[in-house]
Amino acid sequence: MTKSQKSFSKLNRYICAGLVLAVLAVPAVAASLKSIMGSMGDNTTSAKAVLANFDGKAAEQVLRRYAADAEAADAMFTNPGSAKEKDLHARFSKMAMIANTASQQAQDKASFRKAFAAVATECKSCHATYK
Repeated sequence: MTKSQKSFSKLNRYICAGLVLAVLAVPAVAASLKSIMGSMGDNTTSAKAVLANFDGKAAEQVLRRYAADAEAADAMFTNPGSAKEKDLHARFSKMAMIANTASQQAQDKASFRKAFAAVATECKSCHATYK
């Protein structure tokens, strides 16, 4: 095999390896986002329980968990390429901000209900567009 053939063969291996990684990475991102969405769904169940029997610490914990999940999802879109990725980045960033602010203000059942409604509205807006 000549030197140029070896070079070409090596280049082909790098290209193939890159394609394999790209094919494997996309489902991993989707699986991670799906996991985060599952966590948010579980957290919604917790939020409903807090509404039924208010506990200030539990309310704060629920809202902090929403913020953490939204921040984790937002981190997946820190270098958005497509319009959808840019939109998801903006939505998750906004949701994290709302949940972080709300976690510091939910001191009674009424304020938690209002905070939870604001977070849930963000969830619903995204689901209406992408689900």
